[in-house]
Formats: sequence, C-alpha cells, structure tokens
Amino acid sequence: MIDSLRFAHVTDIHISERDTSGKPSDSLAACLMRECVAHLNDLSDLDFVLITGDVLDVASIAELDTFLEILEDLHKPWHFVPGNHDGFIDPRHPGALKPHEAVMRVDPRMTKPVPVVQQAFWSRQLSPGVQLIALDTRIADDWAGEIGQAQIDWLRGQSEAHQEDMVIVATHHPLHPLGPHNTRGILHKFICANGCEVEAVLDCHPNVKMVISGHHHTNHLSLVDNDGWQRLRVVTAALGAYPCSYRTIRLERQVSGWRVDIQTHCAADEAMLQMAHERAKASGIAREFDPDSPAAWAAFCEGRPEDLVFHGCLR
Repeated sequence: MIDSLRFAHVTDIHISERDTSGKPSDSLAACLMRECVAHLNDLSDLDFVLITGDVLDVASIAELDTFLEILEDLHKPWHFVPGNHDGFIDPRHPGALKPHEAVMRVDPRMTKPVPVVQQAFWSRQLSPGVQLIALDTRIADDWAGEIGQAQIDWLRGQSEAHQEDMVIVATHHPLHPLGPHNTRGILHKFICANGCEVEAVLDCHPNVKMVISGHHHTNHLSLVDNDGWQRLRVVTAALGAYPCSYRTIRLERQVSGWRVDIQTHCAADEAMLQMAHERAKASGIAREFDPDSPAAWAAFCEGRPEDLVFHGCLR
C-alpha cells in the first residue's frame, strides 16, 4: 500500500493546424504544451500525468507529429483517455486520421481491441492500493458523449474487483451537468448523455473516490457527499484554450480516508492568456452560453475560486 501519490491532469490541448476563434493558433497550442511539459518535468515527486483527450484538433498527421514530438520530452509516465477530436470522419478534412488510427498512434498500448469508439477503455494499477479506470465516452461522428451498456457492465465488474482499493475514474466527457446551461441547445453535448446512469454505478462503490474529466473547457470541482462516503468530481479546463489550465493532484492516505490537495496552474504568459481570452469571447460557444455577455463564457471556463483549489479528506 502506498502512502502518497502525486499526478497531473492535462486535457484538451487541441494541437491545431488551423486558426480558430475558440482556441489559440496551432503555434500557441504547441507552445502551451511545451510550457506545461517543462513544468511537469521539474516536479521531482510527480508520479504520472493523466491526459483526458482532445490532444488533436482535426486529427491530421501534422497535428499528430507535433503532439508526439512534444510528448517525447515528457519525462514522466503518462496515461491517455481519448476525446472526440482524437480522430475525425469529416468530409471537410479528408486527410484526417480515423478515430482508431489516431488513438493507436498516440498510445500504442491501445491496439487490442482496436480502439474504435466505445472500445478505448482500460484499467491499470497506479500503485498498490490505487487503481485508475478509464472509460471511453466517444460516439461516432459527433462531439457529444455516452457510455454504452457493455462499458457500464465492465465498470461495475472493475469497481467490485477493486473494492479494497482507492479507485479513480477518468473520462473525456464529464458525467454530471456543470450548470443549467447543459440543458440548452448544443451545450448538452458537453456532458456524457447517460452520466447519471454511470454515476449510479459509482454510488454503489464508495471506493471510487474521484472522477476526472475534460471536454467542457472549464475548471469545476464538486463533491458528492453521501452517508459515510464522498467522491470528488474534477473537471479541468483546456490547456489549449482560455484559461490554458492544467492541475496537479496529491493523494495521501490517512486514517480517516484519503486527503486530496489540488492546485490549478496556467501555462500561458500574459500575452498568450489575453489572446486566448479574446478568442474565447468571440467563439460560437460563448454566444450560445450567453448571447448578451460574450465574456461570461470565458469567466465560466476560468472557474470560481473554489474550482481552482481543493484541500480536504475524502472519507
């Protein structure tokens, strides 16, 4: 049994060949990833890095090559959960890698079964007494998310098999709504469509102490507090878009449960951050989120003060 574990959560890097209103340009996304990697390499006590998808944007070979080149500089073990952008079937991008092709090239550990949508799920021991379970929320030809019945049954079995361990679940799409906006228009696609069904499975297993997600491009922390046990939901904003965030998370075993300490970091300098902020305000999602206040989306992505740090013991 381990006494402590420290890891980083990085998500939605969006290495891109194109210049879009919602994200920094391709060169900035790559620069942000390099800054993040340099910082993580400097953390001598960091055990691993968890990357929860959308490392690419349109999944071109050039994007993949850039991502893999920077990833080679990361001197820490890493784990990858694919997102909806990590492989495209889109007539506007005929040269894009298909989802299973992109995933296998990013992470050769995911080749059997072939990681088509709903098949890139896995379970790995991080240290004695700590298990990481990854779910595949991707669905075909859409940026919405769902978890099929076969995965739910598998998750139930994995949670039972590791009931003596501390379990962390990783997904690309968050399982729970982050606000009332997730019921409006296309904004429901930021959330796993049947996340409540998946969370009902987790509720039967108090050893599942944390669910970590990306996709929503938002910093958000919330605590599920049931009689006798707690589970922390961690949603981290995009590295490749405002507020250019990533997190470090420390776990420490205590008599009363697991102590969790979360810090949020920004990879951007002031000029990069301002550019990302302006592009976030100009995005279509910002208009969908609040037509009367383009800055509201950027503020939501940044998160409230209580979404940026967490210090507490999960019983």
